[in-house]
Amino acid sequence: MKRLNFLLVLLAAMNLTLNLEASTEKKVGTSDKKEDSDKTKDSVEKKDDAKKEEEEEPPKIGNFALPTSQQPGPLFGFGQNIIDNKETQIYFFADGFYGRDKITTDLIPSLLYGISDDLSIYFNFPINPRLRDGLDKSYGKSDFFLQLEYAFINSKTKTHTNQATLVGNVTFPTGSIKKNPQTGFGSSSIFVGLTYNRTYVDWMGFTSQGAIVTMFDGRNKIGNQYIYQCGIARNIPSPPDRIYAFMLELDGQYYERNIIKGKIDHSSGGNIVLITPSLWFSNKRQLLQFGISFPVAQHWFGEKRKFNWVFNINWALSFYSDDKKK
Repeated sequence: MKRLNFLLVLLAAMNLTLNLEASTEKKVGTSDKKEDSDKTKDSVEKKDDAKKEEEEEPPKIGNFALPTSQQPGPLFGFGQNIIDNKETQIYFFADGFYGRDKITTDLIPSLLYGISDDLSIYFNFPINPRLRDGLDKSYGKSDFFLQLEYAFINSKTKTHTNQATLVGNVTFPTGSIKKNPQTGFGSSSIFVGLTYNRTYVDWMGFTSQGAIVTMFDGRNKIGNQYIYQCGIARNIPSPPDRIYAFMLELDGQYYERNIIKGKIDHSSGGNIVLITPSLWFSNKRQLLQFGISFPVAQHWFGEKRKFNWVFNINWALSFYSDDKKK
C-alpha cells in the first residue's frame, strides 16, 4: 500500500513538471514570435521611412539636374550662395554702368566655400577698372568684403525646394573716398539682408531685401543704402547634364545723402530701379550667366548724370569634395 502511494505521488510530480515545461516553452515561443514580429515591423517602418525620404525630393531633371551650386540663381541680386558642404567655387563677376559722360565698372574676383550644407563664407576682392563722371576720372581697388550666409530654412518636397537665408557681410576700407569718382566708402560698413527662393523643375522665384550701414571716417560718411530685389526664372529644355534658364530680375537701391565735413551733401543720394533679363548656362563644373539691365526708375538728388544701361556677366568654376559629383 505504501509502495502504491509512493508511485501515485511520483506520477503526480512528473505530471506537474511536464505541465511547467510546456507552459515555459509556450511563453518562450510567444516571446520569440513577438520579437520576430517587432523586428519585422521595425524593418518595414525603416523601409517606409527611406522610401518616404526618397520621395520627398524633386526629380533630378530641369532645374534639379545638377548640384545645388549649379542651379539657377540671381545675376544682379545679392546672396543665395548656399552650396554643398566642403565645396569651393571661384567666381569672376563684372559689370559696367554706362550713361552720357558717366561710366562705372566693377570687376570682382571672389572665393566661395561651403562650411556646411546650410552655411557658406564668401571672400570678395572688388576692383574699379574705370570710373568716369564728366571730366573726372579714376580707377583702383575698391572695398574688400567678407560675407557669411546661413540658410535657416532649407526644405524639400517631391515638387520643389524652399530656402530662406540670412546674409551678413563686413567691408574693409581698402578703396578710396578721396578719389573722384571715389573707389570706396572711406570706412568700414556692415550689410545685413534676408533672401527667400522657391525652385521647381521648370520655374524659380526669389526675393531679397537688405541694408548697408556705413561708418564715419572722421567727419565724413557715405549714406546708408537699402536694397530690394525680386526675380523669376524659367528652365529651358537642355541635355541631362546641363541647365539652361532664362531669368528676369527687378533690382532697386536707395541711397541716403552723404555727410561731408559734418554737413549733409544735398546733391548726393537718390534711387534707381533696374530690370535685368539674363541667360544661365551650367554643367557640373562651370556656370555662366550674363544679361543687360535697363533703368525703369532713376531719381538722383541734385543735378546728376544718369545711367542708360548696365552690362553684367558672372562665371564660376566649382570644386567638389565628393568624387561622385566630379
